Amino acid sequence: MTKIRTAAPTVLAVTLAEAKASLRVDADITDMDDLVTMWAKGVIADAEHLTGQRLMEQTWEVRLPCFPEAISLPHPVLTIQSVAYIDAAGADQVLAAPAYRLNRAAYASTLTPARGTSWPATAEDDAAVVVTLQCGHGNTPAATPDNFRLYILAKLAEQFDPATRMERNTVQSTYLDGLLDACCCYA
Repeated sequence: MTKIRTAAPTVLAVTLAEAKASLRVDADITDMDDLVTMWAKGVIADAEHLTGQRLMEQTWEVRLPCFPEAISLPHPVLTIQSVAYIDAAGADQVLAAPAYRLNRAAYASTLTPARGTSWPATAEDDAAVVVTLQCGHGNTPAATPDNFRLYILAKLAEQFDPATRMERNTVQSTYLDGLLDACCCYA
């Protein structure tokens, strides 16, 4: 199975104003905006990697050589755009929405055949099945869960605070690292 992000988020999980306020940078000063944005993107990417969750709306493709019992998807899923496959005869096919079921749990999203059905047979191919989906918590920073928001803003402040640069294993940084424990998708 291969998971590929095909369209990145168009907004940050926190606003630039929130990030600048966390860093105690005057809102009127714009010469640091690009740097703050770049650091915020890095902290957000790290948070997504640590937890297995996607924060802002983005598009992904999941490619498989055949249909497994359940298809593990980037979490949380907003919508399934398509489930395409190459049938046993080698023809391109698209499954209609009633043929599959999206299963959402607290920290995992999977796709299974609809009740009483099974997945169709596929040709032998590295990408015989391609699921295209949108995932994330939403498309505005307000949709970012509070513990992610706090983590992102605190990590930005920690990164820019000269007092904590010398000692990364402080009580504060240990607390910050633990903020995402409850959000982790270990599947």
